[in-house]
Amino acid sequence: MRPLAEVDRRTLLIGGGIGVGLIVAVALWPEREPRARAGEAALGGWIRVGRDGRVTVAVPQVETGQGIWTALPQIVADELGAAWDSVAVEPAPIDAAARNPLAASEGWFAGLGPLRAFRIDHDARSAVTLGASSIRGFAAPMREAAAAARAMLIGAAAGRWGIDPGQCRAANGFVSGGGQRLPFAALAEDAARGRPPRSPELRADHPLLGQSLPRLDGPAKASGKAR
Repeated sequence: MRPLAEVDRRTLLIGGGIGVGLIVAVALWPEREPRARAGEAALGGWIRVGRDGRVTVAVPQVETGQGIWTALPQIVADELGAAWDSVAVEPAPIDAAARNPLAASEGWFAGLGPLRAFRIDHDARSAVTLGASSIRGFAAPMREAAAAARAMLIGAAAGRWGIDPGQCRAANGFVSGGGQRLPFAALAEDAARGRPPRSPELRADHPLLGQSLPRLDGPAKASGKAR
């Protein structure tokens, strides 16, 4: 029979391990439906617009120095018509929506067997950053998400003004049309109540394309505020 002290010590170790495991599990639990914070409106799962005009882009790839936390928001801002100085970035929730679209097409998990590969391809375990795939995999879907958000903002403005959405355009953080203009911040809540278009039209002009812009993650990392 083991001494009582040893039994109690083992119990504490096991209990502590379970407690830590539960804390980690809760911390990493996937947010299946990303929600806007107070004072923000969600225009899809990756884009939020605040009452202060800030446009927050959730990026489903890990920033490891390759600059993807600037490149993908740059693509979104360009398509959305946002002012670059109003754009912020954060990591996307770890869930199936963040899975890398190239995982299946390039057979990253093929060696695990067809059933297991299929399951991983369709859940959060395929939210993988590797193989120079961030732009290749996410530029198109994030651009389409931004085009849908732009259409929702334009629709909200056109509804207020009683004009056709085709008369409106979004640029530099504003929607203008019919001689009137409103900032994204004033339209975001109305826009979030609308329905995104199934096939949003992509814009032809790209004012931010090819520009060397300040990295969005730089200041927080330099100051130690990045989490």
